[in-house]
Amino acid sequence: MNNAIPNNPNYDKPADSFFGFYFFVHKDRIFTTKCNLKVGEITTALLNLKIEDMEKIFDLTVSFAGFADNGMAIKNEQTMTDFVNFILEIESIAVTLPPYCYTDIDLVKERQRAEKMKNLDFYSRLYDVASEEYAEYMKYKKLFSGYGIGLYIMSCCISEVSDVYFSHVRKRDEDSYTAAWWAFNEYSTLSQYLRAIVPYYEKADINSTMDVNIGVSGMINPDDKSKLIMTETCEFHNAHSVIQYDFFKAIQSGNAPFRCHNCGRFFLSTDSYKTFYCNEKSPENPNRTCRQIGAKNKHKEKAENNPIVQTYNKARNKYYQQKFRGNISDEEYDKILHYLETMRDMAIRGKCDENGNLITYKTLEQLFDKDTLYITLNIGGVNDKE
Repeated sequence: MNNAIPNNPNYDKPADSFFGFYFFVHKDRIFTTKCNLKVGEITTALLNLKIEDMEKIFDLTVSFAGFADNGMAIKNEQTMTDFVNFILEIESIAVTLPPYCYTDIDLVKERQRAEKMKNLDFYSRLYDVASEEYAEYMKYKKLFSGYGIGLYIMSCCISEVSDVYFSHVRKRDEDSYTAAWWAFNEYSTLSQYLRAIVPYYEKADINSTMDVNIGVSGMINPDDKSKLIMTETCEFHNAHSVIQYDFFKAIQSGNAPFRCHNCGRFFLSTDSYKTFYCNEKSPENPNRTCRQIGAKNKHKEKAENNPIVQTYNKARNKYYQQKFRGNISDEEYDKILHYLETMRDMAIRGKCDENGNLITYKTLEQLFDKDTLYITLNIGGVNDKE
């Protein structure tokens, strides 16, 4: 999907950075410098991160948090070089992942900003807690000690909300999602579990208060260039606040992430229709979508549970064994199979026999009986051994 739109030419938006980046929000849509997204799409992208990508950024964040807490007692050229190199590695990965991948962060400028902390003039002032250098150092320490941990926690929580609580809603709308979210907060023990197993859990600083400044602005309506629309201008200061904001905005709009029953990926449900399959290419058949395969499987499952189809399948297997054993010829089997299929289709369509009686699966059981069928089709013999 090509979501690209021109940025608002009349809004003097500051440059994006890891410490402050900006989205416009109008109704159920989010506009970044790069993209036009439905609310909930950023959350869904996070849920669909490859396991190895999530593990890499999580492990790197935990390593950085440990180093920043335990290896920085002395600020010298070596420790500050290690500190900065950690940050640069995290930044290079972060810009490829949601939400930063939707921003216009200049990695060269970010690198230059971080590299300044290696200078003696900078780290020699870190023992003065009132200095600008100390404040800058603490900004880096706080943000990157919790970055990957925060994304992991949000991903785990929203996955459980979707799989356990949203999956049982009767209708996919704001009221149902809100009730499901309340039930998650009331009954789930996931947060306690994560607190126990996630190193430096507190570094993520996840709570109901998101780190975002909200204002208002106007921008050109991307759907009608002759009009303006009023938008919220959101300045975010960390990654997990974006996920929180996007997720709750999605619920308000009646959107929510669900796991596809075919491929296991998450997709954004944007209406009350309860589909259980995404519209992406199916991993096992790229020429068809999961929704197409799901519809086919659903039809097949429904058919297989139909007693008419079950009676037909049982008879077909029975007479195939007759052919396999040599009790009937290939031609006789083809004649039988044609008869079975004809009577099955008549029963499914609710047709009646020549006497005006409805053909049911019970009728088929009688018609497909070996003695009855052989006489009807004038083949084989009633005394043939099964």
